[in-house]
Amino acid sequence: MSQSHTSLVLSQIGRVAAKKRVLDVLCLVAAAPVVVPLGLAVAAAVRTVDGAPVLFKQPRAGMDNETFAVTKFRTMRAGDGRNKDSIRITKLGRFLRKTSLDELPQLWNVLKGDMSLVGPRPLYPEYIPYYTDEEKLRHAMRPGITGLSQVSGRNNLRWTSRLAKDVEYVRNASVSQDIKIIMKTISKTLSRDDVAAVARDTGEPLNVERSYPRDSQFALRRFNLLDVPYRVKWMNDARTRKHMQIPFLATKETTTEWYHKVKEDPLRDDFVVYRPADDEPVAMLGLKSSDDPQRGVLYIFIDPDRNGEGIGTASLKLLLNWVETSRYEVVELSVSDDNAAARRLYEKLGFTPGPDEKQDRLTYEFAVSRNLGPHS
Repeated sequence: MSQSHTSLVLSQIGRVAAKKRVLDVLCLVAAAPVVVPLGLAVAAAVRTVDGAPVLFKQPRAGMDNETFAVTKFRTMRAGDGRNKDSIRITKLGRFLRKTSLDELPQLWNVLKGDMSLVGPRPLYPEYIPYYTDEEKLRHAMRPGITGLSQVSGRNNLRWTSRLAKDVEYVRNASVSQDIKIIMKTISKTLSRDDVAAVARDTGEPLNVERSYPRDSQFALRRFNLLDVPYRVKWMNDARTRKHMQIPFLATKETTTEWYHKVKEDPLRDDFVVYRPADDEPVAMLGLKSSDDPQRGVLYIFIDPDRNGEGIGTASLKLLLNWVETSRYEVVELSVSDDNAAARRLYEKLGFTPGPDEKQDRLTYEFAVSRNLGPHS
């Protein structure tokens, strides 16, 4: 975005801010007869079922990157950082997240002026260095309990799409837009659309996801639940099945079950290669260990509609970059002995022929180096 256009947007935000504050206060006053008793009832339920503390506070980045404490009803058991969210979340907590009732205490943040009813969601301060210049505009106004990204897909949007919606909202800030988003939020909350009780099923934290290797066109990230439809489609394509010798047809149900199983497996790492410009997956690959956790067996397949575009080469380079900081010492793979093009590619990337040959397939190995520096 040009500097002149940014200045115009910031000027518009300044004019809208006062009107948004009036709308916030009026809505809080109007909703108080319902919200206050409901909040007290939820607080009593949390205290009775899950015990103290009832509230959960966490630092978030607000307007102009200033940090404040966002308040929610507690939905998880205390942990030491080793237990995953899916284990720590309580039965009541899962219900509160599905119904968005855990967000009610944030109305206090709105009353104090830390937040607005509508705006970009307040995210963690550690995300700030990972925003693009365009995405930084989301911090030009108060964060909101709901926003354009929430009514456009909520947790079922990937990071690039979610942040793009935040910027779109800021660019077009108006009271009328806020009213429309509030009405859509009420509708979606009642229908419980687009809610992931365990948010990390739909992606890792932004600072983690954007720390993986990337080049000028593609980037690496962990496989998540939103990638299941792509995996099903690609694995059932005859062009993929020809090279991977897959003995079964994939379904959404079996692939979802596979995802929940392998994400907890410490002996494997499953990734997606995507285009940062639009979050579109172009390849899937990963490593799995058996007896030796330092030796990983590689699999890779790309979008069959994009064969011949160099995606396989780019994907392997990104993965080999990542393994430099992983537990793996050796990466191995097998290839059909009549696939001369693949063999040339592997040898060009530093793979060497291994000792085993099975059923017309050759084994290749890659010895991991620890001296190539940080990720590109």
